[in-house]
Amino acid sequence: ARCSYLECRGRPEPAQYNGGILKYGNGDDPNGYKTTETGVLSPAFVVYNLNKSTMYTFSGWVKLEGSPSALITARLAPDNSGTRCIGTVLARSDCWAFLKGGFVLDWPTQTSVIFFQNADRTPMKITTASASLQPFTTEQWSMHQKDTIRKRRKRMATIHVADPHGTRVVGASVSVQQTSKDFPLGSAIASTILGNDAYQKWFVDRFNAAVFEDELKWYSTEPASGLLRFDVPDQMLAFVRSHRVMVRGHNIFWENQDATPRWVKGLSPDDLRSAVNTRIQSLMTRYRGEFAHWDVNNEMLHFNFYEQRLGANATMEFFSVAQDADPLATLFMNEYNVVETCDDASSTVDAYVARLKDLRAGGAVLEGIGLEGHFSKPNIPYMRAVLDKLATLNLPIWFTEIDINNKFDAQTQAVYLEQVLREAYAHPAVSGVMLWTALHEGGCYQMCLTDWNLKNLPVGDVVDRLLQEWQTGQVAGPTDAHGAYSFSGYLGEYVVTVNAGNSSKQSTFSLSPGDETRHITVQI
Repeated sequence: ARCSYLECRGRPEPAQYNGGILKYGNGDDPNGYKTTETGVLSPAFVVYNLNKSTMYTFSGWVKLEGSPSALITARLAPDNSGTRCIGTVLARSDCWAFLKGGFVLDWPTQTSVIFFQNADRTPMKITTASASLQPFTTEQWSMHQKDTIRKRRKRMATIHVADPHGTRVVGASVSVQQTSKDFPLGSAIASTILGNDAYQKWFVDRFNAAVFEDELKWYSTEPASGLLRFDVPDQMLAFVRSHRVMVRGHNIFWENQDATPRWVKGLSPDDLRSAVNTRIQSLMTRYRGEFAHWDVNNEMLHFNFYEQRLGANATMEFFSVAQDADPLATLFMNEYNVVETCDDASSTVDAYVARLKDLRAGGAVLEGIGLEGHFSKPNIPYMRAVLDKLATLNLPIWFTEIDINNKFDAQTQAVYLEQVLREAYAHPAVSGVMLWTALHEGGCYQMCLTDWNLKNLPVGDVVDRLLQEWQTGQVAGPTDAHGAYSFSGYLGEYVVTVNAGNSSKQSTFSLSPGDETRHITVQI
């Protein structure tokens, strides 16, 4: 069930999965739970015998008493060994808010407590309703992913072969080859790709999307006031353009003071406003129509350099000027720690949603949700819960900077990357995936797919295997008694070759999203 609710409700909905293993039982029921209504752990669920590596989804409705609103965290305390965040919600006193999260354990536990607390730990009366804890085996989880991929990323197609009179041709040999993929899966690149033919070939053999790591950031394109340098991004753009690779624009502004050009930091508000407008105009006019997306204001849930100096509406203005300068680009917010962790109070899913809604209510043409995806150990049930919530906004969701922290060894990085990519690709609301793996001689930001000689590292093997898995290999066979040949293919462009007797015919078609079978007739 992908059910998720963003709106606060007058009354809670029924529990998902009928409460799952949270059954109203007495303390003797080994699968039941009991609630405690005293002290800090109010309300709480005591849960017995949780398994290692089971995917647990958790949800429930939360309401406050005595405080208009607060960020509430659901926490799991397994066998008295510390606690971990398993979900958050921005709760209110005048209605019920929906919390959705989840967790996976590294070891089995006998007795675990799930409890709720104000994120800043101040005592508060919290009421919950319709709580649910539902376990899934890794097999069930994987089956669900495969099922969604089949429905959302693939489509059935039937090739009908007929002669010029419309008579069906039985036993014609049909061969189908995918020539390009619909789903954008790409990587960051840096200036290191310029003049490096081997790296360029390696890149275009795999990816249909790119993003520049640093080359478009303000400190790169205008290192000193009025000194504009676009030669490097121009050359990178020529490279992606010549290989029909779509490219994201990253980024116009970055709220992090440390990432602000040094000369900008000391400007008066008036001079800053003028510098900011010149920045957008020079960038967007130069590259009008070139970049499919722009990250307009990066990481504004965590930092506020511009908003502090130019006022709370600064971002709104950025969006409106950018929209005028390049109406065809899709404008994004981009943020980290929304799906990666449950512990960052600045970037909870509800905080992100609230900010997106504020911008749109203020008139910003905000058309995309950027999730960076800089993961440590991923919590996949939590990741899905956050995506489910964001999906209710009906905006394209992109993973913009996926990598796995390099504190893990190469093998572990590979395991975690595969989990993240499978979950991202399988979620129907995700429109594209970018890896943050621009190659440098001295190593990458956190994760390289290959060494400097383009020899795959374990994470590179994972990416190559998934790219292979998520495309239609060559499929072939004879037409049946109805002169038809059917197959299931990943969305994208195809070429079909039909041979019958001495005749041969080649034709192209595309599989675009759709529930019904796509019918293609080839006349031979």
